[in-house]
This record gives sequence, C-alpha cells and structure tokens, in this order.
Amino acid sequence: MTHQLHSTATASLPRRGLTDVLPQLSTPGLRLAGYAAALATVLIWSCYFLSLRYGALSALGTFELTLFRFTVPGLILLPWFIRRRHSILAVHPVWLAGILVGAGLPFFLLSALAMGLAPVVQGSTLIPGTAPLFVTALAVAIFRQPLTLARFAGLGSVVMGILLMLAATGLDMSGAVFQGQMMFLVCSLCWALFTLSVRQSGLAPLETAAVLTVPSGALLLLWGLVSGTGIDLGTVPPREWLLQLAVQGLAVGLGAGFLYGYAIRALGAEITSAIGSLTPVCATVLAAVFLHESVELITLLGLSLVTLGVIAASGLIRSR
Repeated sequence: MTHQLHSTATASLPRRGLTDVLPQLSTPGLRLAGYAAALATVLIWSCYFLSLRYGALSALGTFELTLFRFTVPGLILLPWFIRRRHSILAVHPVWLAGILVGAGLPFFLLSALAMGLAPVVQGSTLIPGTAPLFVTALAVAIFRQPLTLARFAGLGSVVMGILLMLAATGLDMSGAVFQGQMMFLVCSLCWALFTLSVRQSGLAPLETAAVLTVPSGALLLLWGLVSGTGIDLGTVPPREWLLQLAVQGLAVGLGAGFLYGYAIRALGAEITSAIGSLTPVCATVLAAVFLHESVELITLLGLSLVTLGVIAASGLIRSR
C-alpha cells in the first residue's frame, strides 16, 4: 500500500508547482497506522532526550555521537539508497536540501551546541514543542493552506503549555542560556522545514531515512579521513557507547526516521508535528515513573495544556 501511494505521488510530482501541496492519499487504516507511528516516534524521542537530560552522553564527544546518529543507519540503508536512487533524484532539489538541512548535520550540530549552553530539558521542550507552530506558519504562508479554528486554538494551547513548562525549569533570559534557547528555536524551525520537505518530496519512509542518513554519514566519514579526526572509545565503558550507538543509530536514526516519515505520509505534516509536541509530556511522565522525579503543579498544568492542544490541533476530535 505504502509503495503504491509513493509511486503515485512521485509520478505526479514533476507536474506540480514547487509550492503546490502534494495530495494526501490515505485510507482510515493507513491513518490509524500513522497515529501509531507518530506516537511511537514520540516515545523514541522522549527516551533520547531523557538520556541526554541525565548525562548518559557526557563521556562521548560530538563527533562520536554524530557518527552514531548518521553513519550507522546510513550504512544500513546504503543498499536501499542505491536501489531507489532514481526515485530520490526525481525529487525537487529544494525538498532534498530541506530534508538534509532540516534534520541532518546542521540540525544535529546546532542542537548539540545549544545543549552546551542551555539545559537539555529546555531543548526537549522547545524543539518538538514549538515545531508545530513553525510548520503551521510555513504551511499557511508558503503553501496557502487553511488554518481551522480548532487547529489555531490547539496550537495556542500548546504554546501556553510549553511556556509554563519552561517557566518551571527556570527560564533565563540573559547570557549563554538565552543564546542556547534561541538556538533551540532555530532547530525547531529547521525541524519544521524537514517535516514539510518530507511531505512535499513524496518519498516513502525508508527513502526519506536513506536521504537523511546516507549523505550525512558519507560527509562525516570524509571529514574524518581528511581532518584525521578519529574516534576514541577506549576511555568510555563499552556498555555506555554500545547503548548510545543503539539509541542514536538504530532507535533515533533508523527507527524514528522511518516512523516519522510514515506518519507524515499518512497524516500530513501539520498533524504529525502536533503529535510530536507530546514529546516533553512523555519525557516528563517517564522521568516521574522510572526516575522518581517530582513534578510541580505548574508543570502539570503545562502538560495538560499541551495534551489538550495536541488533541485539538491533530484532528483527533472532529466536528460533524
């Protein structure tokens, strides 16, 4: 079913204008699977941000983490990338660039830099939490898509909830922390660009994951060879770097990359990004259950507003 939808969408892509919205070909069963894929992506992202939040990655350098994130899934998907190269090259270069910039090396490196300036918990809140706002703004401004009252109200509720959650973590508007927060917002804008580019590209989920990881992984390997930069895992316990290789390379790089692309194909960019803003909610709940972290009243209020906003903005409740 997915391959058939992909073939139909890709075949019609060259006849459409750059800002024409690719028609969404979806069935009730496919939409249900899309909701499941989006929620599974939220769970993976929550575990990833939770590991960052508690310093599980501190012993590894940025280069090692970036290699895990892109090179491992890139090597796995290289045969698929070669096999589907004609379909990939048929996509407009603007959307291919949007995929590579929006969630590739620029996004990853900027988010890593920001996490060195501002608390990681704010990154896990700002990046996925504000992405739906940027996605909707770009969809309305560039693609002239309608903004329903329910979605507008839902996005407003999400923004209010995110602000409350940030206030609970001690929002700092000065110095390096503020710079990190602004970088997080730029990362969120990049992620919105990636989300819309995936929708407009018409690529199948595995093709999207391959476009994202194979070129980025190749660039990293080339940079390592030219610069002489190597990886040193001798000072890091094997259990730790193997865990991060699994989290970064397999769970986030391969699993979340495929699931997020599938959700966009089934639900559309706006609904998928709205569900993605549940990431800080899920991460907070996981921290409270498994790590026994206390949750303040203002955080609970923020979580409630985000959840209600996602329900309204994602179309889970529709009027007759």
